[in-house]
Order: sequence, then structure tokens, then C-alpha cells
Amino acid sequence: MTQTTGHHHLLRGPLFSLRDAGGRTTADLPGVLARLGAGADLEFVALRPHQAHPWHAFLVQLGALVCARTDDRDLARPADAWRDALLGLAVDDAWCLVVDDVAKPAFMQVPVPGGEWPRYKPAAETPDDLDMLVTAKNIDVKQHSMVAARPEHWVYALVTLQTFQGYSGRGNYGVARMNSGFGSRPGLAAAPGLGWAERFARDVRVWLDGRDELLDPGYEYADGGHALLWTLDWNGKEPRVPLTACDPFFIEVCRRVRLVDGGGKVGAYAAPSDSAFLDAKERLGDTGDVWTPVRATPSGPAALTVSPGGLTYRLLQDVLFGADWKRQPALRVHEEDGNHPVVVAQVMVRGQGKTEGYHERRIPVPEKGVGWLRSLEERPRLGDFAKARVERVGDVQKRILKPALCALLQGAPEDLNFRDDRPQPWLDRFDREVDAVFFIDLWRDFGLVVDERPEAAAANWEKRLYRLAKAQLDDAFRAAPVPEARDYRAVAVAGMLFEGAARKHLRQLFAQDEGTADDRTATDA
Repeated sequence: MTQTTGHHHLLRGPLFSLRDAGGRTTADLPGVLARLGAGADLEFVALRPHQAHPWHAFLVQLGALVCARTDDRDLARPADAWRDALLGLAVDDAWCLVVDDVAKPAFMQVPVPGGEWPRYKPAAETPDDLDMLVTAKNIDVKQHSMVAARPEHWVYALVTLQTFQGYSGRGNYGVARMNSGFGSRPGLAAAPGLGWAERFARDVRVWLDGRDELLDPGYEYADGGHALLWTLDWNGKEPRVPLTACDPFFIEVCRRVRLVDGGGKVGAYAAPSDSAFLDAKERLGDTGDVWTPVRATPSGPAALTVSPGGLTYRLLQDVLFGADWKRQPALRVHEEDGNHPVVVAQVMVRGQGKTEGYHERRIPVPEKGVGWLRSLEERPRLGDFAKARVERVGDVQKRILKPALCALLQGAPEDLNFRDDRPQPWLDRFDREVDAVFFIDLWRDFGLVVDERPEAAAANWEKRLYRLAKAQLDDAFRAAPVPEARDYRAVAVAGMLFEGAARKHLRQLFAQDEGTADDRTATDA
């Protein structure tokens, strides 16, 4: 065995705090993989919410690499077998969190070329300073808080930084698996459940099943190419390697960072670079990442970048059902996902010099929905149906709720000022209420469409939107500041405008007598 000069060895030290059926325990990285491969239910105690998808992606890609290189898809292998396989991917030092000889690789840290160490400057005293999470104010998530950090905290911070970070100023480039430096690397996947082990096994299988496609023209990755990119030398002066020299399951790094151990306390040093590590800018994030949806654009396929609004129903219905999106393998519902899968969506939204928040969403798929998603005939119909319902939400906001709110807040003038931004809080709350029920109602009402009852489906949705909009108007009646001299008139005119516009635009709802439409709303169900 090669003598290591490293500290905090991921393959030989129980660095990771876990919680499983037996309570709290610890394990090294091979032990973690062995537990996941055996289907053991566990949690990572020290993992922060925004680090969950980066850590899941790292473990899955590592598992897929091991299976591909050993030509063995069996995940239920003992820890010793995982350890041997990982050492086959990288030398011993590359699995140490700190390596004294900086000319050698350390975990998620490229070697420092000879004479380059003076360019490395102190960058972080705590893992949360190193992490990709950037807040404009020290309010939502306290900064520099991990003063008693353990090695595992540094592991999670490194994985998140090196595999999910984007551009953050001169000399600080981002990963290849996102569309532009200010993009994001979202994770969207179907899953049989929410447990770490079942999602691990499922997504490793997805990567392996798609390997041949990533080796074909279009991606042209190299079978047996560079896999753990932190083991490669990089002076930061030019891209280190093209994508075509990498293995399809490569795990990248984007920053020149080194951890040092000064008297038992770990800290981070960093050096700038003149270019990104990988030469992949023209790919626009379309790298074959199984979790990142890709959209057809005039410039070519481009990876999804989530806006500061997050994972809204408007975005997700488009990604799930829209014809312009190539749903990557992890998002497709497979037979192995069972009759009641869940769509898991996770993303850290990035902005210029800051992060715009971590967003996570779970969408349960009913048994009927599984069949529709797999059907070449029904899926496009479901997409058209969802798009039409989104448009109906816009109609209610613009043509029904907003005029009534403007009349109320402006004291019922002869001519309403639709540029008035005071109605916006109620319009936003209406949209959030719609968001909470959109997919629940979608699955239910599409069943009526399949049963050739589209009018009943439309009436259901219009009734739902009417009630949600009316609730916001009623709240505005109670809370909005209205000139006292015009209070009664404003309330009366707003109410009349609302009801008149509703009868004009919600025709399916008001075309039938109360009780004759299919009244099975999600609140009644």
C-alpha cells in the first residue's frame, strides 16, 4: 500500500455521522456506500438542506463509476469491496481531506503545480464560508457559524462547491453542468420513495442504463476516460481537458482549493484561475446529466436555469409535460418506480454574486398518472391540458382579481390605473394558493378528460380559481387601506367588478346551475 501523507481519510476513517434504524452511528465512505447498496434506510446527520442533491449526485455518480469500471452492477457489495473499487479509481491520497504534500491530489482538490503555492491565499476558516451558499445579509442563514466544524462538514462543503458552483467573479469559474456561469444545476427525478437508499439504487441504474447513449455521437464521452477530475494537474491558465476526454460519469471540480490543517483546525486556501477547468462552454450545460432537463433553443440544447421564483407550478408543468423539453433519464417514470412514485425537484438558485435561495418540491404521482406519463398518446394531451390551466390562472389574475383590487385600493374611480402595484401582494398570494393545489387538481381533473368529460374538468378548475380569487378579495376588503370617504363605494364597486368579470370569463362554471358541475375539488376530496 502506498504511504499516504494525508489526514481525515474518507476510506479508512468513520467521518460521517449517520442515523439509521439502530440510532446514531458513524461510517467511512465505503461503509456509507455499502449501507446504501444494501438498501438500508439512513440519514446524514450533518448534511445541510441545500447540500442534499450535491451529495446524492456525488454518491450516485461514484456508485455508477464503480459499477462501470468493475463491470458489475450489483450494489449490494461489502464495504471492503467498495473500498478496493474506489482505490482503483484514484490513489490513496486523493481520498484524504488534507494532504501535506500539496503537489499531490487531495479529496476534491487538484494538485498544486510546482511554484504555485504562493498564489493560494486564505479563503475560508469554516465550511460554510467555503460552501456555494452566498447570502446578501447575515439573516436567513448565519455565516461563519461552523466554528467547531468536523471533517464531514468540510467534505459536504467541498462536494457542493466543486460540483454545483457557478461563476462568482473574476478568477472563479463554475461547473460545466450548468447553462452559463449564473445558471444552476437543478436536480429533477422521479423516485419510488424519498429514502436515500432507494433513490441511490434507482439513480445509479439510470446512469448505467444511459451510458451507451453518452458514448455515442452527440456527447462522445470516452469509455474509461478521466473520471475523478480532482486527480488531474491544473495550473488554472487554460481549460484542463475537453469533455470528450472524460468518462460519461465524471465528477468534476471547478475551483483551485486546498485544505490545510493547522494544529487540528482545518482551513481553506484558494487560487484564482484564468479559465474554467473543462472546455465545455458551447454545450450550454447539456452534458448528459441525468437530473438536469434540457430545452431546445435557437442556440441549441440548453440546460434548465431556474429563476429566482423557484420551482413554481408554471415551470414544473412545462418541464414535466412541455414538448420543448428533453426529459433527462432520471425524470422519466420507470416500471421500477412503482405505482405511486414521487417527482423530487431540488435547486439552489444562483444570481450575480449571490444565491437566490434553495428550493425543493415533491410532487406525488397517482397510479393513473403513472400510466399517462408513460403513454406516448396521453402525455402530450396532459401537457396541453396543464398549459391551458396555467393560462386560465393568468386570465383570473388579470381580468377578474386585479380590476377588483384596483377598484378597491383606488377608491373606485371612473378610470382604473392598472399600473398600480398595490394589488400585487394579493395577486402573489393567489398564485401561491394555486401553486399548492395545481398538481393535485391536475391529476384528478385529467381523469375526467380521459373519460370524455372535459366540461366537468374545466368547471372544476374554474370553481377552484373563483374560490381562491374571492378569498383574496375578501382579505383585501378586511385589510386594505381604503380612503374612508369612499370606503362603501369602493367595496361595492370592487365586488360588482369581480362578480361581473367572473361570469364573463369563467363560463364553464356559471353555465351550469350550482351542483350540476362535477364538484370534486381537492378541498372536498
